[in-house]
Amino acid sequence: MRHLLLSSVLLFSFSACNEDSKKALDDTKIIQKAHAEKEALLAELKAKDVALQKARQEAQIAKEKLLTEEKAKKEAFIASQREKKETQNKAKQNEKLSKIGIAVQNNTITIDTNKTKDFFESIGKNLGEKLKKMTQDLEKGILKDKNAGVDIDDKHINIDLNKTKDFLEDWSKKMQGFVKEFDNMAKEMEINTSQK
Repeated sequence: MRHLLLSSVLLFSFSACNEDSKKALDDTKIIQKAHAEKEALLAELKAKDVALQKARQEAQIAKEKLLTEEKAKKEAFIASQREKKETQNKAKQNEKLSKIGIAVQNNTITIDTNKTKDFFESIGKNLGEKLKKMTQDLEKGILKDKNAGVDIDDKHINIDLNKTKDFLEDWSKKMQGFVKEFDNMAKEMEINTSQK
């Protein structure tokens, strides 16, 4: 019986050892599988990180391209507005000059002497009439000019300084505009002749 007991104990020990080695082998396989999964996940994460970096770079390039296009469109719009304004200014200037008989087109100045003569005669006539009327009124001792703010009769002289100031400022602006037009025309003539 003793042998039998000893044999049973030995058999149980061997079977326990066999199970321990089998369990250790299973644990090793599980660890290897977990390690392989970990490596696969790390590789996938790295690939996603690379893809994300690439997507960010592409987005940055696209953003820069859009900003460049937007800037170009804005500059083109500003240039077209500037050109439109210059065209309008030239049209206004040509309209003013055409009233006095001067036309500027394609670096050529055309002067209609009849219109120019009529314009200056009209200005001279208007100024002459006003001066004549003012002289006659002053000789009579009566001057009434509501626009200038001056009223003179045989007993009183009334001067409205605000109206007189406004009249002189308005007259000064008109004269400056007239002189400026001639100055611009002279500059254009100078530029056109120097370019040839």
